[in-house]
Amino acid sequence: MNDIPEIKGYKRVIGLILAAALAFFTVLVEHVRRSGAFAFNTPAERATTALQVILYIVFFILGWKMIDWFDKKAVKADPCELNPSGEASAEDAEPDPAVHVPAARRRHLFTSWNARSVILTAILLFVLFLPYLIVFYPGVASKDTYNQIKDFITGTMPIEINWNAGEPMISCFLNDHHPVLDTLIFVFFTEFVGGLAGGAARGAFIYSCLQTALTALAMSLMLCRMEKLGIPYLYRKAGVLFLGLSPFVALYAIGMTKDSIYSLIFIFYYLVYVLIIREEATNGRMLWLILLSVLLAATKKTGVYFVLLCNLVLIFVPGVRRKWAEWAASWVLPAVLMMVLLPKVLFPMFAIFPGGKQESIGFTMQMTAKIWLDHKDELSFQEQKVIGDVMDLDKVEESYSGKNYDEVKKLFNYSATDQQLSAYKRLWLQLFIRYPLSGINALFGTAGGFFTPTESIRVYYEFPSGEDVRIQNTPRFTHLREAVQTVYQWLCKLPGTDFFMQCVLYMWWLPLAVLIRAILLPDFEGKRMKTLGCLIPIAVSVLVLWVSPYAMARYGLPQLYTLPLVMGLGSRK
Repeated sequence: MNDIPEIKGYKRVIGLILAAALAFFTVLVEHVRRSGAFAFNTPAERATTALQVILYIVFFILGWKMIDWFDKKAVKADPCELNPSGEASAEDAEPDPAVHVPAARRRHLFTSWNARSVILTAILLFVLFLPYLIVFYPGVASKDTYNQIKDFITGTMPIEINWNAGEPMISCFLNDHHPVLDTLIFVFFTEFVGGLAGGAARGAFIYSCLQTALTALAMSLMLCRMEKLGIPYLYRKAGVLFLGLSPFVALYAIGMTKDSIYSLIFIFYYLVYVLIIREEATNGRMLWLILLSVLLAATKKTGVYFVLLCNLVLIFVPGVRRKWAEWAASWVLPAVLMMVLLPKVLFPMFAIFPGGKQESIGFTMQMTAKIWLDHKDELSFQEQKVIGDVMDLDKVEESYSGKNYDEVKKLFNYSATDQQLSAYKRLWLQLFIRYPLSGINALFGTAGGFFTPTESIRVYYEFPSGEDVRIQNTPRFTHLREAVQTVYQWLCKLPGTDFFMQCVLYMWWLPLAVLIRAILLPDFEGKRMKTLGCLIPIAVSVLVLWVSPYAMARYGLPQLYTLPLVMGLGSRK
């Protein structure tokens, strides 16, 4: 026991170093996003930077103390330890076992692991989301959703993967620029269900209600199952309040967007993933892992890569190694579906136009464009040719935007061959190694809003309507929708509340705090590796943010939806 203070002191130093590193990283990313350069040239800039770093160090230390205070309060208020079966441990038993009810179950109507609590918690969350369903009837959606529905209705559309006016029109059943499964789901409700219900708007509303109910149920299952994982009630209570009262959660829960579908599935996937690591890899959980992995891969373009990375790690879980066939299926089936069956068989069979090749290399094109702007005179003729085979270099300067690489994707040469793309990818890596600051500068510009307090959580306030898709929000509640939008934007700008509307808080800082707690706190001895394993899907989701076209909150929606469970995993208990 004599070495415990020494260990704590050693880890306290590590914590201070981490706080300083994170503070400098935050200031640096913000500086690069604002100025477009890494250098702090003037004395005033350097002094301001030093002051910002000091303030952030203080902020992170205070934040750490607040999280630790909350955790201690939660553990102290929840003394009844539940064993894996959900019953009270022997030392918690009251004198009369005939009348004893575990404290956690006696006190809490919501977020306890039983059918009644799951149903009641789901109903509570749905009721909290219901005003948004009514006010924003028939729902909210992104422009991508509009294009997906339009794709089906018209059957002939320009290659929107390029947005180039000179590109040919394509006659096809669907366009895989956006996941086909998402498009089919949206079209099923707006066209088929809407046709039966009396209009596309009614079909969209039925979809919004169903998705909202399923999202509330998924969140309820996650919150209630946290009890059996031993996570204190205060975490579950805070989780209900966060998910139920946050306007951005509600507006995404009701939204007809591909990210809302993916994130709904992600809740189930992440819960199964945690249970496999923390408890046992049962046959049922492994089958759920396979199904949910396939659905994640099919509902988001980066989903298959996410699944491959996360599921591969599970082989290190002892229970999973005894079920190697199911484990192999959990990453082989998504890979075969997305890389072989869909593009090679189903797309040709059903006249589905494949998504643009530049979608998978958009972030590399942004980095290449920045390297070209900074160092084009240093590139050889052959290197310029390799890049020019894939990108229109004549338009780089006018198209490059530091905070969004959609414009750079328009420079993609649609006729580029697979050989030219392979040569380009090799050259991109070589150039990134040669000019790392330019490449990192490009990534800070597009994804930096997720890692600094410079990007509010943006949401959708309407269902896009146009000549091809005539789904309009009801005029009856126009003033209420405008009021919601006004208040939301006011909260995003109001000093004090603006901090709680930032992407960085929920998608980077809080998950990172849980990771550091699991590494540094002595309370995690014996369960440290399991906790770190449970954080793998969140870590991979953070990596995905780095390749996002821009810092839009919907790309970090999986972290938002599962934040209560992630924070609970950081509890000492």
